[in-house]
Amino acid sequence: MKVVVLFSGGKDSALASILLEPFFDVELVTFAFDGFKTDKAARQAALVLDHPHRTIVFEDELLEEAIGMLLSAGYPRDGINRLHGQALEILSQDWEYLADGTKREDRVPMMTPERVKSLEDRMGVHYIRPLAGYGSRAINALAARHMDFETRPSELFPASDFEVGLRMALEERCGPQAHARIFPKNHMHTRVTRRKRI
Repeated sequence: MKVVVLFSGGKDSALASILLEPFFDVELVTFAFDGFKTDKAARQAALVLDHPHRTIVFEDELLEEAIGMLLSAGYPRDGINRLHGQALEILSQDWEYLADGTKREDRVPMMTPERVKSLEDRMGVHYIRPLAGYGSRAINALAARHMDFETRPSELFPASDFEVGLRMALEERCGPQAHARIFPKNHMHTRVTRRKRI
């Protein structure tokens, strides 16, 4: 069986893909926005993990909707959750098994149980969260056992997740002040640099 994993190139989605390997053929998918080259970290990490990878570009209208949500709310949660849900909807058109690296403490991105049930019932898919039962310390320990990764400030765009594309697009459209007002300061992202073969 094949599972497609939403992949940012960071340790969480990488660990999720490794945990799925005994049960599935794993394919990694990264979502990006037209005009913003945000998938480089994910492509490099996919090579390290030795899994096939593809990039899917969101429609421009969805980017504009997500930016509008950021500006209206004054924080990124709703916009990122909108993109996450739409990415799963898109993947559910072609794959039966979908997965991501969301973990127990995550608030963003996150699918509510009601949205998960709706997605699975409407699309006939199975949505898997391999890290849902793990806390951050356990995930960090597992990740360190299976890979090398670096942790860098989000403003340097080290990963390939939804937030990176939104940061770039928001700064281009509204300037660095809007970017600084909406996104949290001192936020960090990880990027996988090497897989350890155990």
